[in-house]
Amino acid sequence: MASPEFRIERAGPGDLRELHELEVKCFGKDAYSKATLRFLLTDSRCISFKAVMDDGSLAGFIIGRLENIGGKTVGRIYTINVDPRFRRIGIAKALMKKIEAEFAAWGCVEIILEVAVDNRPALELYKSLGFKFTRLLKDYYGPGRHAYEAKKLLSESIIRSR
Repeated sequence: MASPEFRIERAGPGDLRELHELEVKCFGKDAYSKATLRFLLTDSRCISFKAVMDDGSLAGFIIGRLENIGGKTVGRIYTINVDPRFRRIGIAKALMKKIEAEFAAWGCVEIILEVAVDNRPALELYKSLGFKFTRLLKDYYGPGRHAYEAKKLLSESIIRSR
């Protein structure tokens, strides 16, 4: 049986309700609030994409932001979500590659994200995409709930693609 088909599109404020529902479905009590997602979707420094199945169902989304850290432009991933019904068909990887290309187009030299130390699928995805786990962030998600900071130099991927 063939994998279901999906497409990547820009996400925006009009998608807020659906994106927030998926954020809650994926992250539960750790989900970003609707107000935070609204801010991110309307911030001119944010970049957001959604994955939509051929039947119109929201399958996933990603939100990142252009930031200046130490005088260099970096892309920070704030959230990536894939509906459990549509996992393991390449949606997260497609969303990451799309936002990476957008960050590169904006002149970002690096992508930064945080990921829970026990989120094995995400850790494997980021490693497969060339991210390096640079430090442990103790209690990042609350007492006893640690994260890794992960970074990827974009210059490496841009050079490889030429």
